Amino acid sequence: MNDDTASTSCQSNSTAGDSATPGEIREVSNGVFTLHANASLSPSLWKDREAPAFELKFQVDERKALDLAAWADEHLNLDPHADPALNNSYRVHGTYFDTSALDVFHRSPGYKKKKYRLRRYGDNEMVFLEQKRKSAGRVAKRRIQIAQAELDRLREIPTDADWAGNWFHRRIAVRKLSPSCSISYQRQAYFGQNAEGPLRLTLDRHLRCRLADRLAVMEVTDGLPMLPEHVLLELKFRSHMPALFKSLMRDFALMPQSVSKYRSAVQALGLVGPNGGTPHG
Repeated sequence: MNDDTASTSCQSNSTAGDSATPGEIREVSNGVFTLHANASLSPSLWKDREAPAFELKFQVDERKALDLAAWADEHLNLDPHADPALNNSYRVHGTYFDTSALDVFHRSPGYKKKKYRLRRYGDNEMVFLEQKRKSAGRVAKRRIQIAQAELDRLREIPTDADWAGNWFHRRIAVRKLSPSCSISYQRQAYFGQNAEGPLRLTLDRHLRCRLADRLAVMEVTDGLPMLPEHVLLELKFRSHMPALFKSLMRDFALMPQSVSKYRSAVQALGLVGPNGGTPHG
């Protein structure tokens, strides 16, 4: 068994319409397996929700994005939250935190590796409190879901030690973080699994941002465009580069790029100058 094959005890190539039982692993393409139930989670949120994963990013034009989606339809599973009315996508809204001096953006000492944000999906009234940590090229996420009405508890000093969001409250308080900007976009997502864990491919379109001045996660409908004329492709995996993604990058001539939604939003909003310094005027 090599890095991109799974155990022969897995169910192979299920036919359309078959229903999988929870916990059952099935092969959806050569060497790519899916686990029914939570397999659609991002690899950095797999199992204990702290496992580090690689995230490769690419900016592509719409024509290539359509070709990539067609490839994903053939080789992976469509995310179960896909909305046919949104071209098999779903809406994502986030509010990102920073200091008044933008220490997270500038990667100041003590702020280089972690980002904090609020995230909401579509019209859902539940909100995720998220910490995103990057180290040695891998990303690990920690998050907890709360009701949107509970966001005001992030203002409490001290907060209830038994509250599920207490860990998030402590971290933004000690770092003096507050809402900096909000970002919305439309995500088309696919998932699968190989012997080393889950795989995920996402295509993000129609990114828009605006300044944020309160503890809320609202849809950005009239904000400034980000990455205009581009779609943001992300490939996510736990360990070695899967053979499936290697062939994808080769066939589509994809080269990884350093792209951050938050950094792009700060620049689009004019919070920093062209070279990342304080804007003039």
